[in-house]
Amino acid sequence: MIIWISSYPKSGNTWVRSFLSFYFSDETNFSFKHLSAIKKFPRKEIFEELDVNYKDFNQIPANWIKMQKSINLSEETIFLKTHNAMAKVNDFTFTDSKNTKGFIYLVRDPRDVLLSYASHLNKDIEDTFSIMASDRSYEMLDVNSNIKMSLLGSWASNYKSWKNCSVANGLIIKYEDLVNDTEKNFRSILNYLSKLNDFKLDEDRLKKSINCTNFENLKNLELKEGFEESGSNFFFRKGKVGDWKSNLDSKIINKIEKVFKDEMLELGYL
Repeated sequence: MIIWISSYPKSGNTWVRSFLSFYFSDETNFSFKHLSAIKKFPRKEIFEELDVNYKDFNQIPANWIKMQKSINLSEETIFLKTHNAMAKVNDFTFTDSKNTKGFIYLVRDPRDVLLSYASHLNKDIEDTFSIMASDRSYEMLDVNSNIKMSLLGSWASNYKSWKNCSVANGLIIKYEDLVNDTEKNFRSILNYLSKLNDFKLDEDRLKKSINCTNFENLKNLELKEGFEESGSNFFFRKGKVGDWKSNLDSKIINKIEKVFKDEMLELGYL
């Protein structure tokens, strides 16, 4: 069954995937090839394998469960990355209890998300904010495509959809907590997973995985080798907490805090 690594874009998903894919490997050094152990959903290869017309977005929700059933044929635990909201489209739900074992949801201050996402999309701040505030925003096949792959929803609706998920018990982790107390929060992730998969936490491997997949190492690796998930700019940009304080003007800050007020208060961002 599937364990989802889910988030709105630019919220720490790739960091967590890097950590987990390396932790569960037997390698001594991390490389981006490890990320192939936690593939994206949905993705073009599954569409083509199951003959899904992904150029018609309505065909994607209609086949969400079919694609997951195909992935689950091995009857093993499978980690998948997604930015899709835990949504329902035309009466088709994103997943169900027969295909999902659990999820880890990463959430990040939308003011910092805005800066990072604008860089990734190579769009200005106002245009990116419009995307983040829209319940009908999508993740595209790639940054240069207009083919819709995933229904993101707004930053707020994406978060709420996973927070209110009744399909399986999940774990919500704030990006800021992951930065400020990395070992504690990665340990929490592993403890959560151990209850689903019955394994014993390896403290030495935990610490090595944290060291090998810290932000600076990932950034240097991208500079050296490139990274296929990069958009128009480098994927690993800054990774800072509170970068918005010196890089967003008060007008856009006020907009974000007004539109996302309830969720930001709930998460302690206001």
